[in-house]
Amino acid sequence: MKRNVTIHDVAQAAGVSGGTVHNALYGKKGVSDAVRKNILRISDELGYKPNMVASALKRKPRKIIVSFPEPKGDNRYYYTYLWKGYREFTEELLSYNIEAIEVPYNDTREKSFTTGIMRVMRQFDDKVDGIITGGRFFEDALSTLKYMEKHQIPIVMVSEEATNIKCLSCVQSNHNTDGRLAAELLSAQLRGEEKILLCAGDMLLPSNRLNAEGFEAYLRDNACTCGLVEIYGVDVYSQIVSCLKTDPDIKGLYSVNARCSLLLARAVKELGLAGKVRLVGTDLFPESAEYMRRGVIQNIIHKGAEHHVKQGMRILLNYLAKKEEPELSYYLDKSIVIFKSNLEEYFKG
Repeated sequence: MKRNVTIHDVAQAAGVSGGTVHNALYGKKGVSDAVRKNILRISDELGYKPNMVASALKRKPRKIIVSFPEPKGDNRYYYTYLWKGYREFTEELLSYNIEAIEVPYNDTREKSFTTGIMRVMRQFDDKVDGIITGGRFFEDALSTLKYMEKHQIPIVMVSEEATNIKCLSCVQSNHNTDGRLAAELLSAQLRGEEKILLCAGDMLLPSNRLNAEGFEAYLRDNACTCGLVEIYGVDVYSQIVSCLKTDPDIKGLYSVNARCSLLLARAVKELGLAGKVRLVGTDLFPESAEYMRRGVIQNIIHKGAEHHVKQGMRILLNYLAKKEEPELSYYLDKSIVIFKSNLEEYFKG
């Protein structure tokens, strides 16, 4: 019968004391990064499983902030799934004695993010152990993240990156590749000088900007002959309708974000263009799935927001519980291209 590996076995293999192994595995001070990484590697190779949960329960609860835009109104199409991904992780946080403080904010109002975050910071005298966040940030929000960075609070970003902010890690889809995927799908189905209407979204959001740039780059790099009509912003329904009514050469449509995908689908349906134009949308949720079932949307570039949050939460948890640095500062996840034929495999509920 194989005996259990002990902390003494790890210490002997690493050539250090049992106390050094204990400090390394439980994130305590007094161990260099190089020694800690070596001990973690050896413990993994030997199959040693430290009781991280029992250790966590002996200390005071750690506090992390979870802050994403409120999943209200049109934000529900995407940010609902960020919150859902986090809430599916809450039981594991509790088992590690980590308390999550939810700070939803209004991403259309300046100071909303800052007001909520600084209220929590004051409440706990700046003694917060981490934050996971994402969304549209105004300048004041970036200043608040910079304040947290100066207080050495680990920051994990999800779905968006923050300019000039040093993050523990950033988890998002490869927005540029998403745009290129959509361009390849549409351009292959168009003929001659037929045009594509691109809803390029909010250029202040890196995700929107990079997505649109990827779309444009694919058409340019592959010498596509189709024309391109671009509109910007999020309240663009009237512009979409005007373009479709006045330019019969528009046969392909794409939106870089979930909200404008529905605006495109609504316009196609109301103008009786379903089946006459090809529409590629972004993100899978009940409304976009229903439009696909009805033949209004042909493809969806699905980013998997829930998975991004869970990966971000795992990175933050491992760092707090084990002092385990993430392997990458940026995790660019692969998106899924959904067709009507595989829709039900990905959509549930």
